[in-house]
Amino acid sequence: MSSRVDTINKAIRDFETVPGVEGAALVSMDGLMISSALPESEHDRVAAISAAMLSLGEKAAGELDRGTLMEIYVKADKGFTLLTAVGDSALLLVLAKVDAQLGLIFVDMKRMAKSLLEIL
Repeated sequence: MSSRVDTINKAIRDFETVPGVEGAALVSMDGLMISSALPESEHDRVAAISAAMLSLGEKAAGELDRGTLMEIYVKADKGFTLLTAVGDSALLLVLAKVDAQLGLIFVDMKRMAKSLLEIL
């Protein structure tokens, strides 16, 4: 079990090396932090907000007949908050700089989500 946890923690920490990424976290769908490499913050609050954002995004996609939710991004003046599902049990949260190349980050997020799903 600990090797699985170590593998997840390492993958999340390594994601910070992607250009433009400031931090990353793996959060359960019910809002509990699984692994975090976020800058100083309230991890429990970040996890709960992430789960709520994903839930609202899924509801909006369904209600507006947009199909399956793929990703969520929030653009603010200090950067981006990016979310993508990791199967049915978790989500990957990434904080990115305001000048980040989002296309490349989303490609890496998709790859990371697939890897994390295999570990979970």
